[in-house]
Parts: sequence; C-alpha cells; structure tokens
Amino acid sequence: MFHISYCDYNRSNPDGDRIDRPEGSGDYLFLYFMTPMKVQLGTENVLAREGAFLLYSPGYPQIYQAVRKFKNSFIHFSSESGRFLLEYDIPVNQIVYLSNPGAMNELMKNIYVENVTKMDYYAEQSDKLMHQLFILFSRQYHAYGAQNIPPNVLYPQFQKARIEILTHIDRDWNSENMAALTNLGTSQFYSYYKLFFNRSPKAELLDARIERAKYLLKVESLSVTQTAALSGFDNLSHFTRYFKKVCGMTPSAYAES
Repeated sequence: MFHISYCDYNRSNPDGDRIDRPEGSGDYLFLYFMTPMKVQLGTENVLAREGAFLLYSPGYPQIYQAVRKFKNSFIHFSSESGRFLLEYDIPVNQIVYLSNPGAMNELMKNIYVENVTKMDYYAEQSDKLMHQLFILFSRQYHAYGAQNIPPNVLYPQFQKARIEILTHIDRDWNSENMAALTNLGTSQFYSYYKLFFNRSPKAELLDARIERAKYLLKVESLSVTQTAALSGFDNLSHFTRYFKKVCGMTPSAYAES
C-alpha cells in the first residue's frame, strides 16, 4: 500500500529556488516540473524542460534548481515494498517526458485533494489513485517516452515531416521512409504522429491522394490511369476500389458526374 507523507499541486516557490537534499528525503519523491529545472543526477547536471517527470528513490540525492520560475507538483510517499517499480516498470532517478502530462497532473491534483480534505477512507482512496498514477505513467512512458525526448521538442520535426509527406503525395511512401524523416522507428513514429495530429500518416496521405485525384479527374479531365499514377497509386485496381469506398462511386463515374 502507498502511504502519502506530503504532497502539493501546482506549487510555486521563489524564482531560482533550489532544493538541496544530499541524502534525499527518506522516502520516494515523485515530481512534475512545470517550469525548467537544473537537476543533478549522480555526477551529471541535466536540464529538465517544462513537462518533465522524475521519481527519486529513497536515499537518492534530491538536488534541483529552477532556471527562473519555480513551479511543480510533487508527492512524497512510501511503499511497503518497491514492488510497484517492477510491476509497472517505472524508471527511477532519471528525467522522463510523457505524451500527456496534463492527465498525470490531474491525478496528482486528486491525490492532493484527498490528503488535504482527509475524508473517510482517504488513505485507501489515495492508494488507488497512486496505482492509477503509475499505470498511466507506465502506459505513456512505454508508448512515447522511451526516447527520453519531450514531445514539444519533437513537434517541429514532425510538422516538417508531415509537410514533406503531404506535399509529395505521388512518392512511394511506406512506414519506413516516412519514419526516416524523423530518425525514429516506425512504431514510435506512428505513435507520435497520432499524438500530434490525431490521425495516422497513412490516413492523411490517402485522403490527400483522393483529393488530388478528384481534382485531376474533374478539372484536368485526365484519364483514370493517369490520375492514379499522379496521385501516388501504383495499382489501378486498388485506386479504383479505394476511390469508390471514399467517394461512393468509381473514378470514371465521378469524372462524368
């Protein structure tokens, strides 16, 4: 069971404030940095950007300082065993970025409210919320966070890749060469793409190809074969089948309508 010793939500300290606990705080400390922080991890000094998370293990030095403004949410807690670290595969003593920090912070708010109001069964409710917190953390971390790159840093790179794909729809795009635009593996590329644009790259690409095909058929009066090739479809039957699925009629019928 998790036991909360102290927590706070959206806490602001004086600008440039420094936390310096060379021997830790005696318990686990889960942090959500809402402003950039300079963090000492072992012999390294690491810049934690806005939106970073950090779980300190008991006894590990807790040394961090705000670059300028200081704002965070945090939970000091203990656990009857460290089994939750293995159960949820949670990294400790390292900076982590997640896809939806707002959802994490909302759970931290709920934990804070439970421990401030101390309503009936608040300890049991806090325990359940802590499990929810680490389940959500684990899901986001393993889906998006393994590269340890904050999503806001990746976004410009993905926007550039998206423009490259959608302005060159006649190219032979596949999962590998699309992912290569961001130097990520295909699984992570697809996960981040859906995170940023709410659609898969394949779905956006097919829609753009169909829109071009409609233009070429109707305005340019090109043949179905020419239209398919110029719209990025290398298989005429696949083009005809997909066009009918989207538009409710064949390319030939659309051109004549």
